[in-house]
Amino acid sequence: MSFLNPIFLLALIAVGLPLLIHLLNIRRPQKVAFSTLAFFRELKNTTIRRIRIKKYLLLLLRLAAIACFAMVLARPFLPPGLSGGSNAQAPTLNAILLDNSISMSRIGTQGPLFDYGKDIIRKIDESAKDEDRYMLQLTNGEGEYNSILSRANMQNILESVDIKPAGNFMGDRLQELIESVREAPYQNKNIFIVTDGQVSQLDQLQDQELDDISLTVIDVGDVEVQNTVVTDISTSTNMIGANIPFILNVELANRSDVNAVNQFVTAEFEGQNAGQYSVALEPNERKIFTFEVTPSETGSAKGKIEIEGDEFQPDNEFYFTVQVPETRNILWINESNSDPDLISYTGTVLRVAGENDAQLSYREVDPGFLETADLSEFNAVILDGLENIPEYSFQLLQDYVQNGGGVMFFPSENGDISNYNSLFSQFNAGRFGGMQGDYASFSAVATADELLEDHPAFTGLFEREQNEQLRFTSPDIYYYLKLLKPGSGTGFDLMTMNNGDVLVYEKRFGEGSLTLAAIGNDPGWSNFPVKPLFAPFYYRLLLYSASSDQGGFVNHQLGDSFTWRGNIDGENAVIEVGEDVIKPSVDVVPSGMRLSYPAQEWVPGWITITDRDRTYVVSANLSSEESDFTSVDQNMLGNLLEEADPIWVSAGDLGEDELQNEIQASGFGREIWSWFMLAGLLFLVTESLVSMWYKAETIS
Repeated sequence: MSFLNPIFLLALIAVGLPLLIHLLNIRRPQKVAFSTLAFFRELKNTTIRRIRIKKYLLLLLRLAAIACFAMVLARPFLPPGLSGGSNAQAPTLNAILLDNSISMSRIGTQGPLFDYGKDIIRKIDESAKDEDRYMLQLTNGEGEYNSILSRANMQNILESVDIKPAGNFMGDRLQELIESVREAPYQNKNIFIVTDGQVSQLDQLQDQELDDISLTVIDVGDVEVQNTVVTDISTSTNMIGANIPFILNVELANRSDVNAVNQFVTAEFEGQNAGQYSVALEPNERKIFTFEVTPSETGSAKGKIEIEGDEFQPDNEFYFTVQVPETRNILWINESNSDPDLISYTGTVLRVAGENDAQLSYREVDPGFLETADLSEFNAVILDGLENIPEYSFQLLQDYVQNGGGVMFFPSENGDISNYNSLFSQFNAGRFGGMQGDYASFSAVATADELLEDHPAFTGLFEREQNEQLRFTSPDIYYYLKLLKPGSGTGFDLMTMNNGDVLVYEKRFGEGSLTLAAIGNDPGWSNFPVKPLFAPFYYRLLLYSASSDQGGFVNHQLGDSFTWRGNIDGENAVIEVGEDVIKPSVDVVPSGMRLSYPAQEWVPGWITITDRDRTYVVSANLSSEESDFTSVDQNMLGNLLEEADPIWVSAGDLGEDELQNEIQASGFGREIWSWFMLAGLLFLVTESLVSMWYKAETIS
């Protein structure tokens, strides 16, 4: 056992004070014979003996309590050889995980946090023996240093490492260190984490099992800095096309307790300035800024959001990519043997849309096509007036929607409702509970008088003054199937009838959507097809369904493994990042090809995916949590690592000598002062109980 503050062992001198007082108070009484006290002589061998026992017992308890508290002041610790069951003189393996995230670029009282973290590692080296060995790993970017290093090699590598704005892998890197250290042929093993203690990073350390390996977390300090960051970018529509303007919603947040003033946010799209706003945010306030942009052509359109005037600059650029589909391919499935005299308005809408929109094409097939179909080449599927949907297609359609496709369903007046409901159950989309009205009666049982105006299918369809009530010509419904919606999941009533029943319902499922209509597309159901709203609504709903997986933002969050799905030649597909050309892992999935790559070394910017014939661009950004500098304290860390029992060192609050002592005590031994504190308290409690309950004057 050794001591962190051995000078406080002088406090053990205080143990002698109660003993000295006791000795000074000892006086031999003079014996005087007194006849009336003769009958007390028999107490000599009982009560007086009890008094002496009590007196000496209390004295010993007080001496022991004082000695324990003196030991607490000296902060005793067990060297690794005693705390871990190994040889204290044997070489030690010191595994160090250094935080090199962007938050470590802040300037603290000791200078840049990252430089101070390096100084701390040098102090760990100074506290070690010459024959000790090291492992050095970084939290961000590619894990490059997995081997056991000599002192000289560790110092050389330490000089070359730097902050990297790449994904954070603290949890994975710690687990790798634990496994490597556990397998290494060393008796003494320590793990150090040198970090600024961000909650977003240390959250990854939950449930780590260290067994007999000592873990020390060294906090380099917390720095208050004003930081404005892009937390989200979105648009109200995913129906994105060439030469079609749309709105970018950019959310900024002030991640500090200081006002953000004299700042600007600028949007750049396809190399052109798309607008600029001045920014003023209260502490922890969020605000959305809107920009109108217009893709000039199909394919991948690149953009960037930039913040100027912010105190913390490493996260002031946010990249985004909008995928503008070249062609939306629609698969229209209907009954080939349907009544030729029956008018279906689906074909009319598709033909008109195809003639006027070069970005839309369709293919008409019968239900048998689904037996051998590859739906990955289609952006949307229309199930139009089918009396019975083949059950073998249920799983195919479910996988298709799950991976981003859109399915639109319109019933047949002779349809098998139980068959329909079996399909809907695959999507948790509810069921048809019966029929209302009479087909082709031309007698209205309801009217469609309410719609979800905020839905992308209706956005931009209506022009009205602010606060003006929405008006449209309501269609009459003659016959419909009553849809009973599910009790869970994400769904939207796109159109509702005046009796409260749903006319058109969208169910989100996976990355795609299933749109259900309670009526078919022929005159026997309603007069909706002849109303002004029908054609634009049908077209936009079709466009919306076809845009689920092809239109919209395509972003990769650094820190996650890269995964991309799409229509590409897997054999020739490569990923280009800067000057690097990467051959990814390729798998066949229902939506085409899936490319995968660990992407640990990537930094914010754009990633190009190409097979020579087709090219796609994906943006890459850090998680917004990397810009949240909220830090944990010792208690929070203890909750995260309940089983590991980590040692916490607040290096930012310590002087150079104090830090050296803390490192020596924490990383190279186990402090046991709490044992002596507990023992001292127990001695005092016992002393009180003896004083209260030990009755020496009682004769037994």
